[in-house]
Amino acid sequence: MLEHYLGFVTINWFTVIATLIVVMIILNLSTSVLEEQLSLIWKKIKIPASVRGATFDAVSSSLPEFLTSLAGLLLLKEKWLEVGIWTIWGSAIFNILIIPALVLLFYKWRQIRIETKWVKRDSIFYILSILILLVGLYTYQLFWMWVALVATYAAYIFYLYKQSLEHRKNNVKEIQDAYDEVKDEKINYLKILVSLILIYVWVEASIKAAERIGNQLGISMLIVSLVLLAGITSIPDTLLSIKASKKWNIDAGLSNAVGSNIFDICIGLWVPLLIGVGLMKLHPEVNFSANVGVFVFLIISTIIYFVLLHKKNLTKQDWYWLLALYLLFIVYLAWIS
Repeated sequence: MLEHYLGFVTINWFTVIATLIVVMIILNLSTSVLEEQLSLIWKKIKIPASVRGATFDAVSSSLPEFLTSLAGLLLLKEKWLEVGIWTIWGSAIFNILIIPALVLLFYKWRQIRIETKWVKRDSIFYILSILILLVGLYTYQLFWMWVALVATYAAYIFYLYKQSLEHRKNNVKEIQDAYDEVKDEKINYLKILVSLILIYVWVEASIKAAERIGNQLGISMLIVSLVLLAGITSIPDTLLSIKASKKWNIDAGLSNAVGSNIFDICIGLWVPLLIGVGLMKLHPEVNFSANVGVFVFLIISTIIYFVLLHKKNLTKQDWYWLLALYLLFIVYLAWIS
């Protein structure tokens, strides 16, 4: 139905907006169910909230982006890498600026306490993955870029595992109390699967809507990828983070943002790259100069994120700074396009 209406030369805006509102409601329900089940898993396997956000939340909410990236490879072939990079980088900037801003905005408690150890952890691995991606694209050494990204994510997971062991050793009573709350509850894997499928359907429908709207309004593919597609694919991450923060798990809500970015760059990019270059024998096109400005915003947004979360007196009002930087990013894209 959505595709039918978007196929007209003149878009029926009322129908498009109404349809997106309906699927948005479905998405909200799906992420609520998913967050509930992930919270149950987190307490049962006794890991820190920041590790939960960086792994279970990040990976599950990034699966739609990953599947979309694979589908895009089959459709765009050689041009996939450039569009894929734009979308992933746009999503990364959205995640690290908008998600923390909304988490701070919707956090119910006035006093904000964040465990800065995980902020350093995630920021280091995130910047490392960005630098590997940059060097790999600049030198066009795609194979070695792939190897380095896989090794980086493996090291990240190993470090999270070590932190989980340390957390269990140092927080025995807290962990046991959390486990006792849910020990009689069963994890419903069917709910998790259905939630992920519904999230994927929403993302796919919204992406098609964004592409059609971009074509009808004459918006460049750069803007469509960096803003529309990136924002749409980041909405599941956003909702999961907001729902986690409302339950006091602000560490899980914030770590999801960077953990999702690390997954997108290290896994969401290299798997389609391996299939495209290794199996399909494609030679992806990359316009490196067109990505330099976006790369600068990636680094700046990461630095702002790192500095802001290390403030001694972090307040809800600090979300303004993150939003202002993202609006500056939008202005920059409008200028270069």
